[in-house]
Formats: sequence, structure tokens, C-alpha cells
Amino acid sequence: MELRLVLKNAAALSVASVLSKAIAAVVGIAVTRYLGPETFGEYSSALAFVSTFILFADFGLSNYMVQEGSRDERVLPLYLGNTLLFKAFTSLAIYALMLVLMFPAGYNQSIRSMVIVLGLASGLNALHATVYNYFQAKQQMYLAAMYQFLSTFLIGALTILVVVTKGSVVMITATQLMTAVLISIFLYAQLRHHLRLEVDLSRLVGMIKRGLPYGIAVIFLFVYFQIDMFMLSLMRPTIEVGIYSAAYRLIAVLLFIPGILTSVLYPILFQLSVESKEKHRGTIEKIFKVLSAVGIPGSVLIFVLADPLLTWLYNGRFPESVTILMLLSWFFALECLSFSLGDVLTTTDRQWTRAKIQGSAALLNIGINLYAIPRYGIYGASVATLITELYVYVAFYWIVRRYVYKIHTWRQLPVIILASLAMGLTAYLLRFLHPLTSASIAGILYLIILIGLDKDFQRIGGYILRQITSRIKSRIG
Repeated sequence: MELRLVLKNAAALSVASVLSKAIAAVVGIAVTRYLGPETFGEYSSALAFVSTFILFADFGLSNYMVQEGSRDERVLPLYLGNTLLFKAFTSLAIYALMLVLMFPAGYNQSIRSMVIVLGLASGLNALHATVYNYFQAKQQMYLAAMYQFLSTFLIGALTILVVVTKGSVVMITATQLMTAVLISIFLYAQLRHHLRLEVDLSRLVGMIKRGLPYGIAVIFLFVYFQIDMFMLSLMRPTIEVGIYSAAYRLIAVLLFIPGILTSVLYPILFQLSVESKEKHRGTIEKIFKVLSAVGIPGSVLIFVLADPLLTWLYNGRFPESVTILMLLSWFFALECLSFSLGDVLTTTDRQWTRAKIQGSAALLNIGINLYAIPRYGIYGASVATLITELYVYVAFYWIVRRYVYKIHTWRQLPVIILASLAMGLTAYLLRFLHPLTSASIAGILYLIILIGLDKDFQRIGGYILRQITSRIKSRIG
């Protein structure tokens, strides 16, 4: 593939991802602030219910299509046709199952109405995801990025319109269905002149068998990150779901950061795993250090400023979420610490080992939540999340040290921890200021200490400074 196309895809995906996350974060905060704990809990319950069921629509077929289509584009019309037909059938069956099971789940009329709307939207979005995978197999990720951004933008614009006009929570969910219908029309227009779908049901069973491992991995990943919300919606009052969700979503917004920081290095890591184990280890240690320098101070800052931050973002409507945010803040640090260790397994042909760890973590998370949620409610769910992520970090670390190489991670942390503690103390002393002001001052102090005491970050800081200076000079000249 041409370098120009690679750069085009990478740039489109990065820009679309960052902009989409920013729009989703702003809209999410606006919706949370507008609805309040009780109604937002209903909204979160409906989302969790629908998201859990729609997982089972794909069976890994879309990812299998990417794998095979990347090797031979000639199979894509058949694989896309089979996958869309199968997912249309499973989505309809799952939607019918949702409509039946939402009654014994004990949801009220408002939640049931949202399940009806969101169920239709999620079915269409499941089909969209397959088309985006088709674009990925065709090395046209920029098209997938464009449509995904357009979807986020339309949902955001329509949702803000509902909030401004003081519409109902069901109208907010209707914006997702309206957007899904529009994107379906656009995608149909995009494909109808460039592709003739094929269907061969005799090949479908084999596709399902080969794609199932991908599907299981996706289910594990969802359970690992989001099953707590679904379990809370079944076992606790909706107001508790709203309180928990308001805090969790702020942390979830940050979880794309490790992925963006490491995705550009994946090809290099795969190559180094073959060429030089020492260089691979050195690169992973540097990635671990950078992610630690993001995750640890990020968690410290959120922990210290949880109260003023939530008061500002949600207009004082979620005071009960402060303790939950303080607990969940450490999830971000643990995720950053474990991310690069997981990448070691992925880039050294140990993908199944990583999948087994994440699968066992998913089961652990369910087990702890079954015990903790009935007894301790949202606090039990928060602790379950932390215990699960700590388990993942320890398991990744142990496997890498025992079976891959003797990675040195702890020696990377003293300066980062020292700078983070100084930053946290500064933020605490300045907590009477606006949270953005106190966070900015504390963050500057953190960078000064980090760059002043660590040679690696001195080089990074020097490189950034040179880039900024050269651009200023070029513009002046």
C-alpha cells in the first residue's frame, strides 16, 4: 500500500477519533447536567441494557471479514453480503428478545420506551460497523472515519437541540435513531455504485466458526469495561445508576488516550519483536514510562479535584458522585500502567494469552459485582472495577516477566510519583479556585519537576520546544 494512503488513513482516523471523543464528551456532560441523577439513571440503564444485548449480533464476522479481505479483496463482496445478511437477522432476533426481557428486568415505562428506540438504533449501528470494517479491509479507513465523525456530530447537534428546547429523555434517544437512519441512507448511496453484494449461505457456517474467537474477545472486552452498569441497572435504583454513570463516563472519556499513544507504534513493535528482543523491551519501557507520566498524575488530579470538578461540570446536581469519582480516578492510572504490558503480549504473538487474561478478568468482575452490588451498591461496583484492573495489571506483568523478558518498570516511576505528589498537593491547596485554573497551575509544576529531574522527558521537552520554535520562525519569516 502507498505511503500516501497510509498517512491519509492514519491522519483521518486520529483527527476523527479526537474530534468525536471531544464532541461526545461535551454532549455527554450537557445531557448529564440537564437530566439529573434520576432521569440520567434511566437513560444509562436503557443504554446499558441495549448495549449488552447487541454484542451478540456479530459473532466476530466483521473482524474475520477484515482479516480475509485484507489478504484478498476479491472475497469482500461475498463476505460483506453474508455478514450483513447474518447481522440483519441476528439484530432483529436480539431486538425481539430485548422487547420481551425488558419487562421481567423491572424497568419502568420511560426506560422501556428508550429501549424500543435505542434497540432500533443499535441494530442499524451494528450494520454500519460492518460497512466500516469493509472500508478498513479496502484500506479506506478515511471513509469510516468520515462517517463515524458525521454520526457523532449529528447526534451531538440534535441532542443539544433537544436540551435547549427542554425536550424529554426519550427525545434524546430518538436523536440516535434519526442519525442511524440518515447514516444508513448515506452508506447505501456510497456503496450502491461501487459494489455488488454476493450471498452464499453455504459459506456462512464456516465464516461463523472462524470469526467466533473475535466475537468472544469483543464480548470479554465489553464485560470487562461496562458490565457493571448493566448489573447496576438490574439490581439497584435508577438514581444510583445515574450517580455512578456520571462519574464513570468522565473516566471512560480518558481511556482512549493510551490507545492513541501506542497505536502508531504497533508496526514498529511487531517488527522489533522479530528483529531484537532488547530493542523491543527498551521501546516498551519507554512507552510504559510515558503512559505512567499521563495516567498517574491524571488520576491524582481527578482524585484531588473531584468535588470542584463535578460541581462545575454538572452544576452541583451530582454531589453523591464525588466519592465514586475519587474511587474510579485510579482506574485511569491502572489502565495506563497495564496497557503497554498488554501490548507486549499482542506484539509477540501471545494474543490468546492476553485474551485469556481479559476473559478471566471479565468473569472476576462479574463475580465481584454479584457479591458487592447487592451489599454495597455503587461503591461495591467501583471497588470491583479497581480490583479487576489491578488483577489485569498484575497478570500482564507476571506473564511478561516470566515468559517474555525481564521488563524493568518500577525504576521508571519514582520521579513521576514525586512530581505527581507535588502536583496533587498544589491542586489541593488551590482547590478554592476554578478547577481548570488550579489544574493548570498544578500541571505546570508537574511538568517543571518531571522535565527538570528526568533525562528522557528533558529530551521530549526539548524536541517539542524546538518544533514550536521552528514553526514560529517559519511563520515570521
